[in-house]
Amino acid sequence: MTKYLLGSVAVLLLAGAAGAADMPVKMPVKAPPAVPYDWNGFYIGGYFGDALSNAKAHTDALTSGVADLNIKGFTVGGTVGYNWQFDPRWLVGLEGDIGWMSINRTVMQWNDFANIGEKVDWYGTLRARFGYVTGPSLLYVTAGGAFVHIRDEFGGTATAGPTRNESTRGGWTAGGGIETKLSRAWTAKTEYLYVNVGSSTFVSNVFGGPFGTTFDHSFHVIKTGLNYKLGEPFFDGLPLFGSSPMLPSNHNWNGFYAGFNLGGGISNVHALGGGGTLGNGSEEDVNGSGASGGIQAGYNYRAWSKFFVGVEADYGYLGVRGSQRDWNDTVTFADKTTWYSTARLRVGTTTGPALLYLTGGGAWVHVTDTLALIGATSQLSRTGSGWTFGGGTEVAIDQRWSAKIESLYIDAGHDNLAVGSSHGDFKDRFFVVRAGLNMKIGN
Repeated sequence: MTKYLLGSVAVLLLAGAAGAADMPVKMPVKAPPAVPYDWNGFYIGGYFGDALSNAKAHTDALTSGVADLNIKGFTVGGTVGYNWQFDPRWLVGLEGDIGWMSINRTVMQWNDFANIGEKVDWYGTLRARFGYVTGPSLLYVTAGGAFVHIRDEFGGTATAGPTRNESTRGGWTAGGGIETKLSRAWTAKTEYLYVNVGSSTFVSNVFGGPFGTTFDHSFHVIKTGLNYKLGEPFFDGLPLFGSSPMLPSNHNWNGFYAGFNLGGGISNVHALGGGGTLGNGSEEDVNGSGASGGIQAGYNYRAWSKFFVGVEADYGYLGVRGSQRDWNDTVTFADKTTWYSTARLRVGTTTGPALLYLTGGGAWVHVTDTLALIGATSQLSRTGSGWTFGGGTEVAIDQRWSAKIESLYIDAGHDNLAVGSSHGDFKDRFFVVRAGLNMKIGN
């Protein structure tokens, strides 16, 4: 997932640099007068957003297979950092953040009287940033160290509960984002981070154990934030409020546009069991990820001075793949997607050179779910219809081109698969995080 999004952000950096090379030295702008786009110095801020955990557990007991666990939650926290604009078009910086992550899920493992769970209290990162400055906006990649406080849970017997292991794990993070100035003092950003803090191993009480148990931990964080540059008047252009004029821009957001996007998809699939000997009311999560890419077209209309509404449709490849043999069973769970499409409304505010928006509407995903035992397989391929919701930031590169980063949560319905007298109800949910380039059509 990380390489897909980092690759797409790199495309944005190159596209922005190439677009700037073709721009005239003096660009026509309308009043109000230009604001100096100085990125140098310290800043503080806050953020909120979505978080998705992908955990995988296995034991050294006399059993095969793994137990997947994926959890959707949200995150909120604070940020501090420093930027050095060593060239009018390029910037390096250092950023740290710490926050709360609402990851908390415990389920009964499929066909077993054993619990598997994960809970996250807090996490933090310390990262370097490198980016391209398009005047009032910054396109950047970021990477560094990460720490996550985790509580793992596994096992359980008729006489004793599951074993819990609590630890603070260290690892690494990488991602990218778009940050745009709202005024001299304030900026807004949309950012994706992949966080990997490795494995934790402990002795769990399962099936008469004890047995060694290992959890592998990774997370996806998609967040929106506001930053305040220290030393500037605090109430100067306070975000989205007040009477300060919008920043000057030669990009006319009104009208039609078309473009392409690149990124990645993440599985948030849960299979609920029932009937026969397989399910017994238990659950199984199916982790997976893959690349995404496609085209989009839309129309924007700026209304009420600082606000805009629009419609957008897209179609593209979605290569999410997930397959695992269940822990302590001969059952295999798998999901696969090939393409997806959405038709959405966009609503948000404009700063002049940027759009900050929420988006939602209908979604369609071609998905194949599989439930397999030795000698028996149930598989269903379908075009699932449902809904999607998300948001992002889009910024002008020049008069015609703009760049964006956005995330979409997609609910594509469910599949009921039966093997003998048992069945599994696959809840097909996916995250898509992508970067895109749009070209204005017409004036």
